[in-house]
Parts: sequence; C-alpha cells; structure tokens
Amino acid sequence: MRILVALFAAAVLLAGCGSSDNEAGEPLRITVRSAPPAYIGERYEAKFPASGGVRPYNYEIDGKLPPGLSFNNGRLSGTPRKKGDYKITIIVSDAALSNRSASFTLRVNDPPPPELHAKLPESETEAPFIAVFTLSERPATALRIRLAVKDLKPDLTSLKTAPDLVYVIRYNAKGQTIDLDGVFTKTFTGGEVFRLKLEPARKVRPKVKVQTQFYDAKGSPYTKTPPKRPADKGAYSFEELRALAAALGKKTVPRDIPPELGGLGGLGGFGGAPLQPPPPSGNSAATPPADSSSAPKRSPASGDGSGTSAPPQTGSSSAPPATGPDKPPSSPEERAAGPGPGDKNSPAPSTPSVPTQSFHPDLNSDGKVDAADLELLRKDYAFNPGGRYGVPSAPAKPAPGSEDGGKKSPGDSGNGMREPDEEDPEDTKPGDMPPKDVDGIFPGGSGTHP
Repeated sequence: MRILVALFAAAVLLAGCGSSDNEAGEPLRITVRSAPPAYIGERYEAKFPASGGVRPYNYEIDGKLPPGLSFNNGRLSGTPRKKGDYKITIIVSDAALSNRSASFTLRVNDPPPPELHAKLPESETEAPFIAVFTLSERPATALRIRLAVKDLKPDLTSLKTAPDLVYVIRYNAKGQTIDLDGVFTKTFTGGEVFRLKLEPARKVRPKVKVQTQFYDAKGSPYTKTPPKRPADKGAYSFEELRALAAALGKKTVPRDIPPELGGLGGLGGFGGAPLQPPPPSGNSAATPPADSSSAPKRSPASGDGSGTSAPPQTGSSSAPPATGPDKPPSSPEERAAGPGPGDKNSPAPSTPSVPTQSFHPDLNSDGKVDAADLELLRKDYAFNPGGRYGVPSAPAKPAPGSEDGGKKSPGDSGNGMREPDEEDPEDTKPGDMPPKDVDGIFPGGSGTHP
C-alpha cells in the first residue's frame, strides 16, 4: 500500500512539472492580432509575444519595414521616417520545430494633435467650481484655445497654469468667450495645462464649445486652422509671444549700443534677421531720427489712444553716408543700402522705403527678458490681428476700425486686455474648424498636418 501511495505522489509531481514547462500542452501561437500605429518622428515600440509550444522561441520577419524601424527577437522598435502602410509577417518557431506566422499592416501616419480634456461638473449646478483642463500624452510646444463659456463667468485671477506655460488670456463678456494663447518653454508631453474658476449665471450643467490649435515638438502646427476669432488690434501677436517665450530669462544686448561695438544700434532684433539700414543720404530727404526713449510707445496703426505699450521704436539716428563713383561702399551697411545717386553705372534710386523692423523681446530695454516684458506684451496683444487668422466670409466685411464703418475697440475687459472689436457669429464659415460642443474631450482641431 505504501508503495502505491509513493508511486501516485511521484506521478502527480511529474505531471505538475510537465504542465509548467512552457505550457507544452498548448499549440504554438502569436498572441497579438494587430500592430499599434506609428507616427513620423516619434519613438515606436511594439512587441509580438508568443505562447504555447516548447521554449525557447525564435523570431523572423518577412516584408518591408518602414525606414527607421528594426525587428529583433519579437520586438519592433525605432523612429519611423516615412508615412505609409507596410505589410509584414511575423514568424515564430519553438524548440520542437513547430512554427506559426501572423500577418500585420503597420500604418505610419503624421502625428495626431493632442486632445484637450476638461473636468467639469456632471450635473446641474449654480455654485462656482474649478474647471481643470489637461492635454493627452502628445508633445506640444504651443497652443491656441478659444472656449465659449455660455452662462459661465470665469475668474481670471484664479487661473493656474503649467509652470512652463507662457500665456496671454482674455475674457470677452459680451461674447462669453475665453481666448488663451500659450507657449511652453520646453516640450509639454501631457498632463494638467491650466485650471480656472467658473461661476454659473444660473443653474446649469456646464458645457463649453472649444476650438484649438497645437504645435508639435518641432514648432510646426499639427493642424492648419487656428481658432476662429474676430479681428482685433494690438502691437504684438502670436509670433511675438513665441519669440518672447524663447528668450525669457535671457540677457539681451541694449539697442543703443552701435553695431560696430556689437550692439543693435537701433536696427537689430532678437533672434531674427538683421534689419535693413535707412536709405542713403543724398538728393533724397534725410530720414528723421527715431525716438530714442527706452519706454515702448504705441504705434499709431495699432493704438486705440490708450497710451499702453507697443513695440519699441527702432531706427538709426543718422543715415549712412552716400556712395559715389569715386567712393565704393566700404561697409556691409553701405553695400546693402545700394548705389549712391551719383553712380552712373546703376539706375536711379527709387523712392526709399521704411526699413522693416524686427521684434526685440526686451520691451522695456533693461537688458533682460523677464515677466515685466511679458506684461507689456499682454497689454497690447492681438489674438487675431487684422483678421488674418481665419477665412473671411462672403461678401467681405470692412475691417474693424476702417473708414468703411468699422467699430471702435470697446475697451478693456478687466484683465489688461482689450476686447475684440466685434464678436463673431455662431455659425461656422466654410473652411473654418467647427467648434466642439462637448463637456469632456476636445480633439486638437481638424485639417491636415502641413
């Protein structure tokens, strides 16, 4: 009897060891049915695990892989460089010489934009609440957002943003919209981007309409269409906000140092192309000197007469000397200015044009770019300067502020920003990105990646 019991125990032990050895009783198979999508320029990794059969496994691949990807021991990895659909076959064999294969289509696309998620109350409320906005795990370097918050009044003093976000925000009480433009000082890869206190005007279930545009890790827009906003006025726009964010915390060269000493001399910019010097003196009238005051002043074309800041005036205090047949240009500035009026081998000079200015983010000319410069930019910022961001409706309407019946700026909205000249209609124009009327997830716009 004891011998039988011992034999039974041994049989049970051997059976247990056999069943744990690589699941020998199961047939060999590949356990995944599809390959996750890949995106150009982004790190990719996909595994194709197998089960059953007898370990160890050996992997092979058949088909053309996207440039930038490689396959090793059941793992596909790398950074794809070319868009397209790639058909591949994964082949796995085991120690018992059994083999199985599975075919997949690997799709490589342009990177999709991030998604904006909002945490809002799920039921009706009339009490103030905190709305939390987060971005999905997609790289972003800048964003442009418009929120339509009907019956919800924001408290802009409660705004809290991600530490790396340099932003400008505006609330238009008439249109009940919030505009936010922002630039990240380093690539943002997902998480909470901002939170804001909203107060219902009555008992409602909070909802918002949203339009967004995000910029990828290289600084290019994911989608071509920015939020649809009414035309407004200001000395600075989104391009200047991006330039200021890139220079934030850095020291700059004062403008009043002559170029020959390494300064800007009133002509240079920051991080941009050098400016053309004033036209040469001669028979033409001399260019009047620019204001040398370091305090930024509003440009007449951009102002509403409020006296808030505008880009600092630039320009040389004197024009370079003229050149002639007996005096060839001796400096790059003179060569760039062109031939003098006495040069017989060249055509007569045309009417001189005003030199193009380059943005300098040190708006208060204190030798550094900091929060004070950001505040100056915020006070004179245009979210849609002259209506150039967006598709005009047909028939075209006169631009705000024009002699054809444009309206004057209604003034300050209570947060240091002027409100737009007029509110855009609710209907969506052809070619514009339609707003999303949702209370949860806001996709990052529509269109194609440039």
